[in-house]
Formats: sequence, structure tokens, C-alpha cells
Amino acid sequence: MTDAGTAEEAGSVTPDGAGAHAADESVEPNPLADRRFLVFAAGNAANNVGEALYATALPLLAYQLTDSLVVMAWLAAAVPVSDLFAPALGAWADRRGVRGLIVQGLLAQAGAALAMNLLLLGGHSAPWLLFLCAVVLETGGLAYRTGWMTGVPAQFPDCPVRARGTLNSLFLATTLAGPLLVAALLPWVGYQGLLWLNLPTFFAPLVVWAVGVRPARSAPASPHKTAPASPHKTAPASLDKTAPAPSHEGGRTDGGPRRTAPRWVKRRAAGAQARAGAEAPPSRIRDGWDAIRQDKRISVMLVADMVLSAVCGTGLTSLIVYHLRHGWALSGQQAGLAIAGMNVASLVGNLLVSQRRRLRPWTPMTLGVAARSVALILMIVPVWPVFMFAVVLGALGQGAVMATVVMARVRYLPPGVLGRASGLIWLLTGGAALLSPVFVSALDDVVGTPPTFLVLGIATTTVLLHLRLTRAAWRPVPRPQEPARRTNEP
Repeated sequence: MTDAGTAEEAGSVTPDGAGAHAADESVEPNPLADRRFLVFAAGNAANNVGEALYATALPLLAYQLTDSLVVMAWLAAAVPVSDLFAPALGAWADRRGVRGLIVQGLLAQAGAALAMNLLLLGGHSAPWLLFLCAVVLETGGLAYRTGWMTGVPAQFPDCPVRARGTLNSLFLATTLAGPLLVAALLPWVGYQGLLWLNLPTFFAPLVVWAVGVRPARSAPASPHKTAPASPHKTAPASLDKTAPAPSHEGGRTDGGPRRTAPRWVKRRAAGAQARAGAEAPPSRIRDGWDAIRQDKRISVMLVADMVLSAVCGTGLTSLIVYHLRHGWALSGQQAGLAIAGMNVASLVGNLLVSQRRRLRPWTPMTLGVAARSVALILMIVPVWPVFMFAVVLGALGQGAVMATVVMARVRYLPPGVLGRASGLIWLLTGGAALLSPVFVSALDDVVGTPPTFLVLGIATTTVLLHLRLTRAAWRPVPRPQEPARRTNEP
């Protein structure tokens, strides 16, 4: 990834769309050819499988223990509640680096999962205890995701955008395994056994960390550029107050024996070094918001993503499942197969974007939204093959949109504010996603299921209109041409 202060290289854009062409034409190598990326992806995938087990088994276990839909809803609300911490965690990542977030987030997840399992083992299934453990677990997961997502550009600088897209596709692929593993293992280990199987997966990324595949330890990015030192104004060594003191660990300069400095000396030296590098003002969450507003491509995609989260979020998925069971009278197994087909289509759409060598976000974004809109309108047709085609088409388009959005954030946001900007985006889109079940269920009660699909399809077309009206933000800037030579001809 390029330096945050270099607008041309980082792909920054002016209000009239300047800078879009250079960033969109860059080509990155395939991250799957990098052995370090494969090791990192393996640990990430193991963690994702555990998350899929947890997300599938916990609601079913809560319903078995309490027979209450309210308890299930409370546990599901732990995810958006944890999103409230996203801006603060993003600021931490930008200011202090991502290494602490990754390790501490994983340990918090493991501790919360262990506490939940021990409570259930002891027969303590009070809903408020389960909710508290779920909030801590989800917040630790958010810290871990914030850490590795923010650290991807520095960890894989040759292919940051494709690495982020490939990891997103891997997430979708591994989450497909969650329901399948639950169906296969549930008769043998039960719901609590599945939660115990989730516990070791939190340590897989730590193993990857231990073998050396981790973000580099670097100073946090400063929002201000520092002027390069002039080679003609170098102070003598005796007068240079910024010259490093002789190291206590590397031995004496006169060839004497090595000696180790006391811990208090090391701590004082570390504190002095930190104070010397603290010339930049503290990281503000507002800096992330300013980065979102200043790059029109990011702000355009944020508005589109918020509308899609509210219109085509979890409420739409629940409505499709409800219509499969009640409208088409399918069995639970048949409905599950249909949902599995929808998830596979979403993965395919994601891969079609993430594995491209060149990212031009406006095209897959527009095609994906158009596919989702057409699919919703086709769902009102009372013909089974047409309905299933619409389900697959909509999931294909939404998977493409998801990959485009996450890759564009890495491409266009400056690295120095990537954590804060991503945290604010997660907070806004998570808040919009909370409206989805409320809006969809209320609309279904008023007009019925098929008309609800039609209304949602029409609402999705507003995103297409939004993308069309903001097309100038993505328009390539023509290269300057040489002025025409004057001639003596009249």
C-alpha cells in the first residue's frame, strides 16, 4: 500500500472525480501465490468455521433451553450492540497499531466462549448471563476483525486489494460449512458439544501469529507529513541531540564486555522514544469521517451500502425462508437446500469480483445492484423455477456488491485512517441493517409477501439511480495533451 500522504498513489479523488483513473487501472498479483498469505488465510478460515458453528448452534440451543423467541432475538442483538465499539477500535488500530487488537481480541473471544460453556455445563442458563457472554465474545471478534482487516495493506503490500477480496470470499466459503457441520455433528455431540468445538478455533490465528505471519510492528501513521531531512544540514555528532544513545544491550563501543540494561532503563528509553514520536495530534474518530466525505467514491458506496443493508439485509433472508415454507410449502430440508443454493450463488458473485486482476468498482457495483433489483421483482411471479432463478440471481448480485465494497475501502481509503473510517462504516451499515427486519416484517403484515418483494425491488432501484447520478465520481480524468502547434496557414 502506498503512503497516506501521496494522493496520486493512494488513489485519492477530488470532488470532480480526479484521480479515479490511475487507481482503477492498477493491476495486482494473485495473493494465493504468496505462501505467507496462504498460512494467514488458513488460520483465518479455521476461525471462520468456528464462528459459523457458534452462530448456528447458539440460537438453536437458546430456543431449546428457554423456548423463547425473545431470548433468541436478544442473543442475535449482540452483533449490532458490539458494532457500537467499532469507531473506538478503529481509532485504536490507527493510533497504536493492530497487533494488540488481534491478540487481545482473540483472547477475549476465547475467555467469553469458555465462560459461556462452563455456565451451560453447570446448568446456569440465565438469559442475561448468556447475553453478557455473547456481547463480550462479539466485541472480541470485532477487535480481531478490525485488527487484521486494517493490517492487510501493510501485511501484503503487493496485493492489498485482492488480498482483502480473497479473504472476504474465503469468509463466505467457510460460513457455508457452519450449517453443514451442525447437521452432521449435532446427533453426536449436541448443541453444547458444538460450542466446545468452537473454542479451539480461536487459537488458530494465534498459531499463525506464533509462526511469524503477522503485521509488521510499525509506528502509527501520522496525518501530517514530515519534511525529509536535508543532506546539507547535518549537525556534528557531538552537537546532535537527536542521536541515539549508546545501546546497553549491544555492548560497549570500546570493545568491552556486553551488559544488559535494567528494566527501568529500558522502560524509560521506550517512554522517551514514544514522547519523541508523539509530535502528531492524537487520532480523532472525526479524521475517519473526513476521509469518507473527501473521497466521493467511498461516500457514494456508503450510501448505497446503507440502503442495501436496510432493504436487502437479514429481513429479506427471513422473508425468503418464510415464503419457501409457507408460500411454496417446502419442507425444512428442501428450504435448507434452497438457502444453500442462495449462499453458493453469493460466493460465486463474490469470487467473480475478488479474483479479477483489476478492480473497477462502478461496473460490478451497478451490475450487482441491478441483478438484486430485477431478482426481487421476479419473485412475485408465481412460478417455482422463476422464483428460484430470482433467488440465485439476487444472491449472485449481492455477493458481487459485497466484494466490491470491501475491496474499494482498501483501495481508496488512506492507510492512516483505514481503521477509523472502517469502524464508522460498520457502525452506519450495522445501524441500517437493524432496520431491515423491522421494515420487512411490518411491510409484509400490511401488503403480504409477494407485494413486499415488489416494494423492495422498487426501493433497490433507487440505488441504481444514486449510482447513475454520481457517475462523475468514477469518471476517468483525460490525460493532458500537448498544445496544438501554430502554423502559418490561415
